Amino acid sequence: MSEEVLESHRKAKEPLQDRYRLYISGEWVDSEANDVVSALDAITGETLAKYHRGSAADVDKAVDAAEEAYNSEWRELTAKGRAEHLEELADAIEQEADLLATIDTLETGFPIVTTPALAEQTAGQLRYFASIARTEDKGEVPAAGDVENLHHIYTQEEPYGVVGLITPWNGPVGNLGVKLAPALAAGNTVVYKPSPRGVISSFLVMEIIDDILPDGVVNMIPGEGHEVGEAISSHSRIRKISLTGSTRAGKSVMKSAASNLKEVSLELGGKSPHIIFPDANLEAAATGVAIGIYGFNGEVCTAGSRLFLHEEIHDEFLEMVETTASQMFQMGDPLEEETMLGPLIDHKHLDRVESYVETAVEEGATLYSGGESRDIEGLGGAPFYEPTILTDLNNEDTVACEEVFGPVLSVLKWNDRDEMVKQANDTEYGLASGLWTTDLQTAHTMSDKLQAGVVWVNCYNGFQTGVAHGGYKQSGSGREMNRQAYHEYRQTKTVNINLQDSWPHM
Repeated sequence: MSEEVLESHRKAKEPLQDRYRLYISGEWVDSEANDVVSALDAITGETLAKYHRGSAADVDKAVDAAEEAYNSEWRELTAKGRAEHLEELADAIEQEADLLATIDTLETGFPIVTTPALAEQTAGQLRYFASIARTEDKGEVPAAGDVENLHHIYTQEEPYGVVGLITPWNGPVGNLGVKLAPALAAGNTVVYKPSPRGVISSFLVMEIIDDILPDGVVNMIPGEGHEVGEAISSHSRIRKISLTGSTRAGKSVMKSAASNLKEVSLELGGKSPHIIFPDANLEAAATGVAIGIYGFNGEVCTAGSRLFLHEEIHDEFLEMVETTASQMFQMGDPLEEETMLGPLIDHKHLDRVESYVETAVEEGATLYSGGESRDIEGLGGAPFYEPTILTDLNNEDTVACEEVFGPVLSVLKWNDRDEMVKQANDTEYGLASGLWTTDLQTAHTMSDKLQAGVVWVNCYNGFQTGVAHGGYKQSGSGREMNRQAYHEYRQTKTVNINLQDSWPHM
């Protein structure tokens, strides 16, 4: 590692404290076990900061604080009052967006050209859900059937109370905003667990929250999933939980949540089909495919990892994708503006990605391009992996079925549309999908047939606040980023008032 890189990264982390503690009831407190661990720079391997790692006992304290805040203050606040808090929080997030983006880049390896958008997304989510709170429905009067003139019946929505939020390491600030905004706007208080591999920016967000929200409305307990995550998802006084993570983590949370039948929302893994028709704008499509699989280092659950490529354009298009990737996705220090492909999160994950490619070749795939870890000048030892393309695959091959979570594109050739659609849907996942065509009929009919929560047509990974995001099948349940998410953090009560002197009515 060059001294220039080390100095640059050390300077970037200067605003951080040396040590962070748990955030409970508006106070920074030591963990019950006084367990202090280090968060590492993904490039240099040096310590960014130390922090207290929580336990089940700390989760209990956080739930107490969240419950007290809900009962004493937050539940009595008007929707307008909650909205004003969220709007103030959005302003503060924007003011600190550069720092938040830098810290996420240091800890996750996501290029600095991408992480500011995640902080901006959080500010946007806060403002969007503030507007939802300001305009929330006050209930409805349903048809009363046979007792229409005898009863006054209406419904109203109410918060759950204390909710649990669990986020992954890939885009910590962005993932927190997607969950925190609707949870607070809907009137709940929060116990939050970030991933231990993407944790430091969340401490900075808690510092911002500390100046704006009442004590105990948001509480943060960093820690391991098997302990803190399990404690949150099984806790008897947490009535709703939302997790973004792997499908395995989602199944674990559902199992724990069954202990008291709490509501669960899950945004999980994916193995998304990306379909190219011969009539597509191939230049634009090649860029879209490259961004879809190599953007964010390939470490996103929506990655367009299965490329269904028509045989008529197969060879020509692959050359275009390879050329686009080599020109656009330069590997390097993620703090540098010209870097588009940073390191993977750690060497353990690098080993995992490498093993998938090796297995694919053993099963008969052709390594079209890439397929190697790379030592970048001045960045020796960082876990870089080349943009990779695998061809001659079957849809049943391991790399075409399982989520690699890295910059690895699996290419499947097709010529029969019906068979291609069958294979595109033949997966346990259903988070996202994409297709490129200039034919309007094809765009509509294919969008109807694809079994995925999102279908991008002539674009990919185009997220917008206010547009629903979530998966089918084992890619999760529930929706985020739009009005539906607000209602998923609320529960419906029916009020039935008898207007007559007698009951029952004869």
